[in-house]
Order: sequence, then structure tokens, then C-alpha cells
Amino acid sequence: MFLRGILSKILSLLLIFNIALWAFIFMTEDASIVEIRHKKDQLYERSNFYVKLIEPIFTRQDLSQFRQKIAIEALLSDQRLAGTDRLVITEFTAQADDQHSFSYFDGKNSRVMAPIQVQVLPNNSLEGFTHKTHDFDPFEKLFIFYKSFFDLKIVTDPYVPRTATFTRQFQLLNPITDRYELSYLVPIKVDGVTLAILNISDSYHLREAYLGRNRSRLGVLAGLSLITIIFGILLAVSIAMPIRQLSKRLNHRLDADTLVDQLEGFEIKGFENRKDEVGLLYRNLSSLYQQIISLFIDKERFAADVSHELKNPIAAIIANTENGISHAQGPEADIFVAIQKQAVRMNKLISEISEAAIVDHELVASRRERFDLSATIHDLINFFETSTQNTGVRLTSEIQANITVTGLPDRVARVIINLIENAVSFAGSPGQVHVKLSKNWRKVLIISVEDTGPGVLDSDRSKVFDRFYSSREGGSVRENSSGLGLYICKQVIEAHGGKLTIGESKNLGGALFTIIM
Repeated sequence: MFLRGILSKILSLLLIFNIALWAFIFMTEDASIVEIRHKKDQLYERSNFYVKLIEPIFTRQDLSQFRQKIAIEALLSDQRLAGTDRLVITEFTAQADDQHSFSYFDGKNSRVMAPIQVQVLPNNSLEGFTHKTHDFDPFEKLFIFYKSFFDLKIVTDPYVPRTATFTRQFQLLNPITDRYELSYLVPIKVDGVTLAILNISDSYHLREAYLGRNRSRLGVLAGLSLITIIFGILLAVSIAMPIRQLSKRLNHRLDADTLVDQLEGFEIKGFENRKDEVGLLYRNLSSLYQQIISLFIDKERFAADVSHELKNPIAAIIANTENGISHAQGPEADIFVAIQKQAVRMNKLISEISEAAIVDHELVASRRERFDLSATIHDLINFFETSTQNTGVRLTSEIQANITVTGLPDRVARVIINLIENAVSFAGSPGQVHVKLSKNWRKVLIISVEDTGPGVLDSDRSKVFDRFYSSREGGSVRENSSGLGLYICKQVIEAHGGKLTIGESKNLGGALFTIIM
């Protein structure tokens, strides 16, 4: 429902565009991954270099384990060697749970101490110190969002130390916030026998690298995203709001007393001079509205004039035929009777043509109201049960109570009357007509009227609601029928947002008329 409006569609498109834009930036940001892979390659090269550098010491049989340790420390204490502070060399033991293996070298606990530096503290060490408050930082939030994707790409499972007996092992873990630890376990072998394990590691701080490199780029991206949203909202409002204003003006409920004046008051200030498509739409609608005014007035005046001009002579014909029937005898009386029947039929036809014009007027101009449809149909059933007692037609009903609708009560009641009269006229004697009113769980209102008559052929069902169509299966015709009743019924139901259909009654075998609202 929300996405049916132009404004909502444009805003949704803007949202999807910005999500895609930010997703593209995050998914294609691989500088940190490249840096980490570069560190991994460096560790690989250094591990190979240190293994080749140390292996000759382990091949010497004349050196004890302690002297090997002294030799390795002396070799690796050279300041020209990089990465020795993150280098650990331990003795390989066959016991998997041995926690006290001999350490040949530990760069973190080197016995070569840096010179001690002494610095005098100021008298007031807290002077000039201000507490830094942690305000909301959108870049920090973006970093946390990016880090979740980064971890999925780069973090590995922990290595199995025992496997390093045979081959080198690598791991990249994220033990603390934004710091990533890279490490290699490399076996040091002599004649195919593993004597020691070399552990070389490095670290990478993602927050410092990512925010330092992308803060300005993310700022520009946020600015562009904000500009597109503001521009999109302005564009959506400039298109959707005028169209909504036009729609509200077109959907305005008309008053029958001042119908023409209201139709002529369609103008909206500021729209006539617009040079865009909204202005063109408004000018075309205004022109169309003027045509509707003329057609509506002409149709209503024509129907009234025709009804007035034809009813007077027909009334005179009916009166004279009644006079002729009372004075004529034999074949002459039958002629007057036939003329009178046709005059009565013509009079009804003219009345229904006028009724159709009045219905058009009421459906456009009359005010809709809330009314109890269950009570209305119940009253109609009681009336028809009394009027059909001598016709041989039994009328039954199933009326669900307390069903209310918004519309024109008189017109909806007239539809029900037409459908019941139509069913009674074709039900036959003896016959049955069944009326049902219900509302299902989806709040859809259903009215059905079915009879025991001859029904309607499949080929004729599409014609039943046409004007002046009155036949049914077998060529039966209602006496004095104008063929406008069902046409008017369908017109009224569709004006109330419903649908009128015809089918075959499975229970009674005749026609089944169904109203869905």
C-alpha cells in the first residue's frame, strides 16, 4: 500500500540508491586487506630467512643447548635485522602438553636492554590536562559496520601447533578490538628431524589505518548522499504534491444543489502557468473538466425534456384506450387492450430511461452515508414474502446481522428490489427464490440472489447487463420489461466500488446473481 504513491516510490528509490552506494564503498574497500596480505608475505620471507640463518647453529654437534641459545641470541641481536622483537624460537618437544620447553630466543624478553632515559616531571603534572568526552562519532559507527565485513574476509581459524612439526602454519586473529595478530609457526629441521619451532608475528591496527585513510573520503560520500536525498525529496515533493492536490480537487464530493458551480470551480492557483508536465496535465484536465460539465448538463436536460415530452402523449393514449375498452366490444376491445399494453410498456421504458439519468446524477452528486444493510434487506424480504404469497413462489433468506456499508441507501435498496423482482418473475410456479447476505473473514461483503427459473445460457451471460436486453434461456421474456433494470443495477454497484456477476445456481438450478463489495 505504501509503495503505490509517487512520493513513496521516489523516496524508496533514493533509499535503495544510497544503500547500494554505501554497500559498494564498503564491499570494494580492500586497502586494508592488501596491507595485511603484504604483512603476511613479509612474515613469510622473514621466517624463511631466519630459518636459513639459524639452521647452521643446530647442525653443530659441539655446541650444547645453552651455547646454541647464546649463539642464536648473539646472531639475532644485530640491530640491522627487522622483526626480531616479534620472534620466538623454542625447543620442539614430543610431548604435546609440555609447557616448559626450552626457549632459544624471545624477542619480547631480550636480554639486550635499551639505555635507560630519565626525564624530570613538571611540578604540577596535571596542569593543562582536560578530560576528553566521547561525543557521537558517525565515522566510528561506520568503522564498526565495516569491521564486521572485514572480519568475514580476513580472519582465519587458529592454527594447530602440533601440525608445525611437519609444515609451517599461519593464523590471523582479532583478539582485541581493532588489533589483528598475524603469526607463522615454522619448523627448524636438521636431517628431516624437527629440533625447534620458530614463531614470528606481527600486528595490524585496523581503526587507525581505515579511519586515517578514509575519513575524508567518507565525509565526501556522506555529503553526496545527503545532497542526493535532499534533491530527491525536493523532486518528489514538486511532482507528488501537485498531483495529490489535483487528485483531492477531483475527488471532492459534489453537492447536487450547486453541482455546476462546483464543477466550474476546478481551478487551482499557480498551476495554469507552470511550464512542466504538471502544468500540462492540469491544463488538459481543466479542458476535460469543462467538457464533462457540458456533457453532464446536456444529458440531464435531454433526459428531462424527453421524459416530459413523451409522457404526456403516452398518458393520453393510455387514458383513451381505457375509454375505448369500456365502450368497445369483441375484436375492437382486444385491439384497444393491445394498444394499452404497448403504451404501458413504453411508459415504463421512458420512466426507466429517465431513472437511468437520475441515477447518473445521484451517483455523482449525492452524499454517501453509513447505513445498516442487514436491516434494509430484512425489511425488503418481509415485503416480498407478503406480496408473493399468491404467486406460488417461496422466498427464503440467510441474512447476517449488523452488516453496515457506506453508500446511497435508496439506490442499493433499489438494486436488491430489482434482483428479487427479476428472480421472482422467472422462478416459475411453484418456485423458490433464495437471498443471502454475508461478510467473510477478509471483510468482503457478498449478496446473492438465486432462483429456480430457466437460468441464463453461457453465451448470453455477457449480454445480461446490456441496455434493453431482457431474454432468458428458452426465449422467455418479462412482461413490460424495458431491459434497463440490470444495467442500472450494475451501474449502481460499480459506483459503490463493487461488482455484480451472474452465474448458475448449484442449489436451485436457475440464475445466480452475486454482488461483491
